[in-house]
This record gives sequence, C-alpha cells and structure tokens, in this order.
Amino acid sequence: MKRRIFLQSGSAAVATALVGCGGGGGGSSSDAAVAAGTSADTATGTTVTTASAAPTGPANLASPANPASPTTATTSSSAPAQQQATSTVPGIAYPFGSRLTPYVAGILPNNASNAQMDAKIKSFYDAWKPNIVSVPTIPGGKALRFSSSYITVSEGMGYGMLITVIMAGYDANARATFDALLTTVRARPAYGIPSGSGGPYLMDWRLDASGNSAGDGWNAMDGDLDIAMALLMADKQWGSTGTWNYKQEALNTIGALKAWNMKADGTTKGLPSANNNRTSDYMVSHFRAFKRATGDSVWDLAVDRAYWLLDNIQTTYSPNCGLMPDFIINTNTSTPAPSQGYIGDGTSTEGYYFANAERNPWRLGTDFVLTGDTRFKTICQRLTTFMQKDCGGSPGSLSIGYHLDGSSMGHSWAPTAIAGPLQCGAMVDASFQPFLNSLWTWTSSNFVTSYYDSELMLIPMIVASGNWWTT
Repeated sequence: MKRRIFLQSGSAAVATALVGCGGGGGGSSSDAAVAAGTSADTATGTTVTTASAAPTGPANLASPANPASPTTATTSSSAPAQQQATSTVPGIAYPFGSRLTPYVAGILPNNASNAQMDAKIKSFYDAWKPNIVSVPTIPGGKALRFSSSYITVSEGMGYGMLITVIMAGYDANARATFDALLTTVRARPAYGIPSGSGGPYLMDWRLDASGNSAGDGWNAMDGDLDIAMALLMADKQWGSTGTWNYKQEALNTIGALKAWNMKADGTTKGLPSANNNRTSDYMVSHFRAFKRATGDSVWDLAVDRAYWLLDNIQTTYSPNCGLMPDFIINTNTSTPAPSQGYIGDGTSTEGYYFANAERNPWRLGTDFVLTGDTRFKTICQRLTTFMQKDCGGSPGSLSIGYHLDGSSMGHSWAPTAIAGPLQCGAMVDASFQPFLNSLWTWTSSNFVTSYYDSELMLIPMIVASGNWWTT
C-alpha cells in the first residue's frame, strides 16, 4: 500500500491519500505547492494563481442567436438521438469550441456567452499546459507533473490525455502532446499485475522524479478509466491510422480494467478487499462508452451498480444532505456502508465527502447532460441542493469537505476542488441556474495551476461550457 501526501493549493493544510492498488484519490501535492503568485490574463481579465515551485452552445442549450440562454433539463431516462454537425477543421473531428454534438439535457451558465467561456478555458489551458513535462527516462515521453518527488501518477496522465484531446483545434500540438503522454503510459505498465489480467495495458500508478516505476507495479483504477476513455476520444478525434492505433489501445485497456478491476456483476473492486471501492471510480459516462466500444454488457451492469450504491448510501447515511463518502465497504452485501477509515487511502477521512468524492458531481453531472438518465440527475440534485444551501449560494463559502451529516470539515483552504466539479452537479436542473452562474464566475476568478485542483477546475469548466463530447 502506497501513500502520498497532498498540500492543498494556497494553504498549509495537509490531507493524506493512498493511490494505487486499485484505490486512491487526489489533492494537491505537498512538495508542489508553496507560496503562490498571480499573473494577469490580459485576454480575459482573469487572475490566474500559480505555484512558485513546481507543482506536482450545444444547439439545444444555447442557440447561436442567444448563446447564453438557459434551458430546462429533460426528464428522459434514456438518451435521445443526437444530430452532429460536421467539423470544418481538417483531420480533427471535434475542434474545441465547435459544440458539434448537443447535450441532450441540463443547463449551461447563462451569465457568459459561448465566446466568453471559451476564452476563459483557452487562457486557463495555456496556464495549465506548462505542467506537461518531458520524462527523463522515456524517450519521447511526457507527463503531467505531480510533484518534485514523483513526476506523475496515472490519475494525472488520464486527466492530461482527456484535456489535450478536447483542446485539439485550439492547440495545434494537441495530438503530439497526447501521443507523448501515451508513450509514457505504455512505457510504464503495472508490472505487478499478471499479463493475463491485463498488466501490460494498465499503468503503474506512480513514477519517480526520473520517470521510473515507483508504484510497486500496481494500477489505480481511476487513472486507467480516464486513459481508456481518452483513447476512445482520440480515435474519434483523429482516427487510428497514425503512430498509435488509439482504438486498439483503448480496447486493450478496457479489457484489462474488466479483468483486474471489475466484478462480474459490474461492481468496481478495491484493495485490500475487493468488496471495498471508491465512489469517484463510478465514471458512468465512461462505462457507457466502453459498452458502445465493446458490446460487453458488464459495463451496463457497472452503470446500474454505481447508481444502486450511490442511492443506497445517500438515502441511508446522508438523507438530509445527499453526500457520498470517498470509500464504501461491504459492496457485496445489501448493506454497503461508508468506510470507517484506513481501507483505501489509508486515512481517517475515507467516510467523508472529501478528496475523492468531491469529483462525483463532475462525473455524474456529465453523464446526465450527455444521456438524460434521471437517476444521476437525482443523485446530483440531492447533493447540489445541500451545497447551495450550505454556502448560501456563494461558492467561496463552501467547506473543504463534509461529514455525511453535513457538518463542515473546515475552511483551511479555498474550496477550488469542491467548487469546480460542483458546476456539473448544478447543470442538471434549471432551478440551480443562479448557483451554476455563481460557480462559473467563482471558478473563473480563482483558477489555480497546482496539480489536482487545476484539473478539477478546468475539466468541469469544459463540460459546463458545452464543449464536452463522448464516443
């Protein structure tokens, strides 16, 4: 079991988290974020906070005539057929900003136009991208920098690949960067996992400062889930006839995830017990994409199991708040429960809405706007209703985390990693429009480039702006 220490950006508060061995979570690296400085973004009038030391309209929502108009969320439990326009950028199917495939449900911020939102995201992407660095021991390899002690973790590699494939069309070098990240992923497989269980196609969860394996050969499921999804998106974005066959690489990783990280009934597995798991691994939109790519019904089961577990936990342990813990135990029974601590990340906070579960609104809200599955709208509504009330509609007043009864874990640092993903949770219903607008404005005004918080702000902003798409 390997543990990493995180220092949240701009604070002196430390949270520990275990990554690898099929579990793990995130936060900003302790040896990454020191004193913060600011730089003005003259293009957008935004202040971007950076660490001084190396840190670890879619058509149905925003019409061209009124790009900031709100819409009421749909109530369909299945995805309506979508019409897709054609890209005008040679070699790129979904150039950033094109919004070629409409979301089928939900709302967007209506206090900024598409052009204004895109300008913010481009500026933040430009501020974020220098964190992608060359890997000394892997020729041609690059990595999303995690800390001075560990150049990267697989979680970060997944984030980097998702972001770069989405930003193609704005960034002329996006594909080259994506390929360099993939080179590192494949150069450092999870060697502790037998080949027959997919080891060559899962990534060692952590690499040292030089880029050598430092995770004892085990994978972290969240990293490999995002890597697999990014590969499917790369196939759709660029095709698979170049240096890498993205589609085949995706299928290889999806098969390995099924073999190593999934039960036959669709439940995700954790360690030290396969009957533990992490709620932020319930990437239901990814599961649906894997089903489309493979035809394997286990991914349908994974969607259903994720909903059942989340609904059970919310209604049993957080009926007044709709909160979810970082980790769940006893997933093989009819009475799953929040972790009491020290079974996943190796911390006492595993049963709280904290460093892992704070990603859930991003994952689940994204699925709703893409599919209209009202089960995940319900999960997000419960949570977002509580969060909106708790902070009085002012995102800067959010806690850094919550006990499942809604009591605060404190305000030791700015709630960047809470507020960023919550944008997607607020997208599920028009009643959250003012709160969504406030979340967009606050996130746009408080962007940081330190690891984890940065990605948990940038990716949800891409989703909230209407720029996300799936395969």
